[in-house]
Amino acid sequence: MRENMKEIKLAAWCIATGMVIMMAGCASDMHTQEEIVVPRQEDSRQTGEGETNTGVQQVTDGTIAELVQAPERYTWEGGSGIVSIKADAAVVIPKADGFKTYKVTSRVFTQEDYDRVNEVLLKGAFLWDRDYEEMAQSNGFTLEEVENIIALLEKQRAEAEKSGAASEVNYDAQINNWSALAKGAPKEAILTEVPGIVSYSRTKEGENFLSGNATVDGEDFFVYLDNNLSDTWRWISFQIRCSRVNSNFYNFYDQQEGIAQAAEINIESVRQRAKEAVEAMGFTDFAVSGEEYVQAVSVEEIKGDVHTDAVGYAFNFTRVIDGIPVTYTASEGTSLENDDTVPWPYERLELVYDKEGLTSFNWMNPYQVEKVSDEYVFLLPFSEIQDIFEEMALKKYEDIYDGGENMKLDFLIDEVRLGYMRVFEKGNPMEGEMVPVWDFFGTEIFYPEGKEAMVNNTSYASRLTINAMDGTIIERDLGY
Repeated sequence: MRENMKEIKLAAWCIATGMVIMMAGCASDMHTQEEIVVPRQEDSRQTGEGETNTGVQQVTDGTIAELVQAPERYTWEGGSGIVSIKADAAVVIPKADGFKTYKVTSRVFTQEDYDRVNEVLLKGAFLWDRDYEEMAQSNGFTLEEVENIIALLEKQRAEAEKSGAASEVNYDAQINNWSALAKGAPKEAILTEVPGIVSYSRTKEGENFLSGNATVDGEDFFVYLDNNLSDTWRWISFQIRCSRVNSNFYNFYDQQEGIAQAAEINIESVRQRAKEAVEAMGFTDFAVSGEEYVQAVSVEEIKGDVHTDAVGYAFNFTRVIDGIPVTYTASEGTSLENDDTVPWPYERLELVYDKEGLTSFNWMNPYQVEKVSDEYVFLLPFSEIQDIFEEMALKKYEDIYDGGENMKLDFLIDEVRLGYMRVFEKGNPMEGEMVPVWDFFGTEIFYPEGKEAMVNNTSYASRLTINAMDGTIIERDLGY
């Protein structure tokens, strides 16, 4: 029964708000963000307003820099009949003594996790929700909400009839169904308090979630925590979304300039607010590793038309280990190699702000990190990494895009970064390790036969990831 109520509540909330879910801090003893990340200066999307962050330094004094002997910039051009690559890239190396071995396992959210986030972001507010049992006759909708949906359907029916085009929607049936709900719909929503209790049980998966709403300074926030950890699936999620934004945020990389102008967001101000919030929540081993404009995506109920909505500015925090950040990339690590594999999405901590304040908080798949050894691991010299990239990048994309002589693919590499990455062995997504890797970031330009070029300049897109210890290629989408 509780699992059914979970589905009803989520469906009702999504329809009422027009939302669609698409499968998409530093303490005093830690480095600050400015001491940890050097943005890609060539790409203004990385900082929004052209701010510079310093600290994971381009090649300078330091044990790691001395060991890998990389140039300040990596330049190279190469290609074949299908793929061409041009690299003119800043080389970013952490200013630290070396990388160590760490074991990584998944963990679920605890009551302490929820309480500290609630205290900082929601000011300790209690959770409430609609009483879906008391409002069962209207499926949780108020009379006004039902009437608004009927009015929308009637408008769409009139537009369809005027156009004379065949419609896949049976508007008469839809209107009749909603009219029936209107008879039992209350004028005001009937609310009930939701206990803010976090639970987890491997044998009672339907009880591993917490959802509700919180009202803070006159604004409503939707809160959803799901400890979805099992042997066959893991999508551990803690999300908070402001009601003024009806959907999740996504990166619209081809619209950055336009949405930046429309957003009117003070980047320096919200960056400081994000850092202070993360520090107050106790994330002493995290720092900003990526930031960019994002845009909300929603789907119009009934017709299913996709629309872009509000604009925000996202700050992505990653874990910092021994002064070295886990490299942030656009890959979520959710791809499946086959039906027998189990995904292990990467740990994420993201806060999104608009000009009015916090609009979204996402904490995904938290790690438990344990040091295995105090010994520093061996790192290949950059000259060998360079040779591997120049051979394997061409081979990888030739194999993927081998579609004929008239099909071309160009890559413009603008940054090469050394940092930690969580990897695991194929077939064993229950335990992994942090390893040093080189990521080659840049823009992809695809030339389909007989069509215009398609530019994919997704922010933080790693085009090739190389294990810095042994030179093996790692598929970031798979996690190994």
